Amino acid sequence: MNDEALLPAERKILAELGHLPLDFRAMWAISNVFRSSTAPRRRLEATVLAPDRLSWTAFTALWVLWIWGEMESRDFASAVGIRRASFSSRSLRAAAERSKSSSPGSTRRKRTSDQCCRARTRDHLAAMLRELLTGVDTRSGAATP
Repeated sequence: MNDEALLPAERKILAELGHLPLDFRAMWAISNVFRSSTAPRRRLEATVLAPDRLSWTAFTALWVLWIWGEMESRDFASAVGIRRASFSSRSLRAAAERSKSSSPGSTRRKRTSDQCCRARTRDHLAAMLRELLTGVDTRSGAATP
């Protein structure tokens, strides 16, 4: 392997773990996929989602509720990619309120409702979605800066 072609992190990994029988090319491929998926998410959180203080996960949660509506808590958690213990109706309401909504509701539900995702929030989410998708090449799916 050409050491000059490696990233500093890859050189450090090779220095620390090079003696182990690991497939370093596969490790770097996985690392590149992770970096490639994380970079746009961080950029979007810092730009499009920042004014509403929403994380990518909060945006995804509101999106899931918008599209699928009320659902069982375990199904909601699975669709968002979080553990059921990681969210509450209160946290969803807070995210919806930060996203220009004023939705009241109980925090003691076994079902996750789209009541926190009312028309005003939906309009705001649609605007955010348009901004998120700006710069995506629909032919290749690649994001442009």
